[in-house]
Amino acid sequence: MKTTAIIMFVLLFACSVSADCLYPPNDGIYTTTDETILGGRASEAWCSGNPGQAGNTINAMSWNGTTLAGQWKVWGMISEGAVETARDIDENGTGWIDYVTDYNEGRFWLDGETFGSGLMDYQGDISYFNVSTRVSYVGGEMIGVTSNILFTGIFDDCGCAIEYAITNAMLVWQTGQPNQPADYPPFLCAANSGEFFDICCIQAKIYCDPISTDDSSWGAIKGLYK
Repeated sequence: MKTTAIIMFVLLFACSVSADCLYPPNDGIYTTTDETILGGRASEAWCSGNPGQAGNTINAMSWNGTTLAGQWKVWGMISEGAVETARDIDENGTGWIDYVTDYNEGRFWLDGETFGSGLMDYQGDISYFNVSTRVSYVGGEMIGVTSNILFTGIFDDCGCAIEYAITNAMLVWQTGQPNQPADYPPFLCAANSGEFFDICCIQAKIYCDPISTDDSSWGAIKGLYK
């Protein structure tokens, strides 16, 4: 009877763990500095017709110099609208304006070879996505846009989270400028206008809690990353 009870316990525990998470991602900090994660490229679709507006949507993918999305993807984050937080512009139109933008929704995908055993890939929901942006001007003309990005995420059916991902992005092209570059993620929301960015300097931490596969304990973990 004791052996039967042990077998039943093991079977019940196995059933409590989703088949989607039999091979969880590896805990750790991944950085472009030590090449454990690739930099990437992103588009922000002007779903509302102009930059900085609510509804604009981000589509970001890894880039190895020849291939998009071979290692990671983050997509579907919808802007709440850029909010100006500070500015310093002189009488000649030279200076800067700072903005902060919160985004809702979004999903991520990670390659299993890079972030786990290679036996499965990973997906999940973005739980927080925030962008701080500085737009620089000379003589009234915009000359550059740089952004700092922070997000967190929750893996599907798994006691794992992206505790944080911090990265920088630089504007390389926007609608209205000549010579649209190739090999950038497509605009989402069926938009035909938007911006392209290069992504660098990533640092991301993945954490897995092996005891948090049941609904109650995993629900508490999820609350930490919202």
